[in-house]
Amino acid sequence: MGLCAHHGAQGFRKGCAGAHPGGWLRRALGRCPMGGRVRTSPHRDTRWMSIECFRARDVTRDRKRSWATTVEKWLRWIGLAAPLICLPACAMLSPQPAALPHIRVERAQDLPASATLRPRNPPLYTPASGREMLLFASDRTGNGDIFVAEPGKAPVNLTDHPAGDWDATWSPTCRDPAATCRIAFTSHRSGDSEIWVMDQYGANLINVTRHPAWDYWPTWSPDGTRIAFISERDGDPELFVQALDGSDAVQLTFNEASDRLPAWSPDGTRIAFAAVRGDIEEIHIINPDGSNEQVLTQWPLRASAPTWSPDGRQVAFVGWAEENRLGIYLLEVGARHPWRLWQGESWIGSLSWSPGTSGIDDSWLLFTSWQDGNHEVYALSPNGSAAPVRITRSSAWDDFPDLRCGTPLRPDNWLLETDTPEALERSTPPTSPADDFAYGFNIADLSKAYLIRDLNLHWAKGYVNWETVEPRRGKYRWADPDNTVAAFESQGLRILLRVHGTPAWARPPGTFLSYPPEDMEDFGRFMEELARRYRGQVAAYEIWNEPNLNYEWGYLDPDPERYTQMLQTAFRAVKAVDPQAQVISAGLATTGQGSPTAMGDLEFLDRMYAAGARGYFDALGSHPYPFGNPPDHRDAWGLSLARVAEQRQVMLAHGDADTPIWITELGWVLHTSWDLVEHETIGVSELEQAQYLARAYEKIRTEWPWVHALFIFNLDFSTVPWYTAREPMRWYAVLNPDRTPRPAYTRIKSQMLDSSGK
Repeated sequence: MGLCAHHGAQGFRKGCAGAHPGGWLRRALGRCPMGGRVRTSPHRDTRWMSIECFRARDVTRDRKRSWATTVEKWLRWIGLAAPLICLPACAMLSPQPAALPHIRVERAQDLPASATLRPRNPPLYTPASGREMLLFASDRTGNGDIFVAEPGKAPVNLTDHPAGDWDATWSPTCRDPAATCRIAFTSHRSGDSEIWVMDQYGANLINVTRHPAWDYWPTWSPDGTRIAFISERDGDPELFVQALDGSDAVQLTFNEASDRLPAWSPDGTRIAFAAVRGDIEEIHIINPDGSNEQVLTQWPLRASAPTWSPDGRQVAFVGWAEENRLGIYLLEVGARHPWRLWQGESWIGSLSWSPGTSGIDDSWLLFTSWQDGNHEVYALSPNGSAAPVRITRSSAWDDFPDLRCGTPLRPDNWLLETDTPEALERSTPPTSPADDFAYGFNIADLSKAYLIRDLNLHWAKGYVNWETVEPRRGKYRWADPDNTVAAFESQGLRILLRVHGTPAWARPPGTFLSYPPEDMEDFGRFMEELARRYRGQVAAYEIWNEPNLNYEWGYLDPDPERYTQMLQTAFRAVKAVDPQAQVISAGLATTGQGSPTAMGDLEFLDRMYAAGARGYFDALGSHPYPFGNPPDHRDAWGLSLARVAEQRQVMLAHGDADTPIWITELGWVLHTSWDLVEHETIGVSELEQAQYLARAYEKIRTEWPWVHALFIFNLDFSTVPWYTAREPMRWYAVLNPDRTPRPAYTRIKSQMLDSSGK
């Protein structure tokens, strides 16, 4: 991560000490006062964990921020503060209005309609008739909206709002013609992610949850009076239940893991949900009062997206024993062994079991899959008599299908084809890039590598922690990089690997993971083994991370001469065994003129050249984070995307015009109710993030031909269980925590489709 010293800013940030994606590090001194305690996120080196202050089980949150915290943050911004000490308001939610109304009404100023990202040919909207059966969410308008459809007619957009709307589900009471038929869904229109309810016509909207933390994935109780959902108000995704009478939400699960995708049983006595425990996702059931939690599935089968049969005797779920081999499984409640109903060949999710007119006999399993190159809705008979039938066909992301209770479905009469054949052909991911420009993403979850193809991109950036791979001299554990390379190769992606992290045996006792190796030949030997193992598979290696920051250099003063020695050693080692692999210098953090804890990036680069770095890297790595500024902004301190042009001038001054620059990290952090410390003041809206990322790509391609790569930070750090809600990295992602695409994702995909010329 490249966001760092703003005139010497330090303390909590998104990237420390070159940890692997699960260990962007924070260090705090002292203990948390006011009853707080410390939470650490997983990392193999216990000295390098994410340390955060939080109040256990405090779901209401103290929204007051201490004067001392405010002063301390300003001191860090101007480079005068010591490393952050845990203060009373640390990791609490940012201040909110003193009094929230019982129902927060949508305000026109929340997100202006003029900011909506629309596709080239938006569909024609018609009022809902109330007869539509199929409910789903889609970004076919440029951002998430809720649609309803019936056979032979175009889908009707119920929400048509510039904020994202996802996770829609019918109320079970819609079976009764005399009852009010309502739809629950997730919406970002209040500025956070909330659970909303509307009627079947898209009117009478009510904000049910009204909380500054993110709430998502709603599921109805059978009587339609309560909604279970996932909330991050405890700092990580937990299961809650909210009554529609305005009473407070009740928290059902209390853990430091991740709970996902709840589904309420037809008799109302149990809630099934996906639970990540010990890095394994499995299906749990729990009573609606939080008692009697049980595990349904067993290792080695992993499981997600549960849904109940109409009679409540079975649970269907998405299961897999190996990555990228997902299937749909059925399990009798109380039995030990599920059986596989259908084996897919790509991602599967958002499973729902919709009862027909006669219960289970004419019921259907609806789900979303990427098996045809787009996120589409499919229907599968639970008796396994036939292959799934595709219901939607669009270049957009269609998801969260739900069939109204008591309505029959004949999938062969559907196929909601809303794109022209030309648009559908253009949406098919190409097998190779149109040119040599390396455009991709930093990825945390390898199972989401297929999304790079969905975006019509061809590169992915992964991470290699030297300490993890070689914990003892000459003893290698290749599992992590093997998995990374296999996952990216399975999608036909080209690979950039960043290498970081010195093993304990290769650095002085008591030093940190980012400390440079005492003997650079140890590092050279490791790089040679790494490049030999992945010869012809890995296209490029990035050597270390942001060495112009002291905490990325073992808390030593940044040393461009020593780093140049590391770079030269790595270059020789890689080229000796894989001459075709490119060696990229460490991405330099944008640091202006520097500070006591960070060397200015231009000075660091100038001294690298003076130390003989020229000729020992195929491209210069750069992390020109814009600190919330638009892509075309030029900051006097160099804290903008334009900093990369100033780095280019240093290269030219040393006669190195032929070497390109690779931007290996670039992104914009979103506004959030969580206190993201120094990141908080540079946040942007979801629509601004989309516009800025799209414009950054345009600017780089049209104005800077000497930039040959762009890797967005990041794709999916918001979705993985090892980052808590307070972690700033989650808010740089182009996916929401519920895995749905943010407007930036949709905008980038549209931009790539337009530029593909197909």
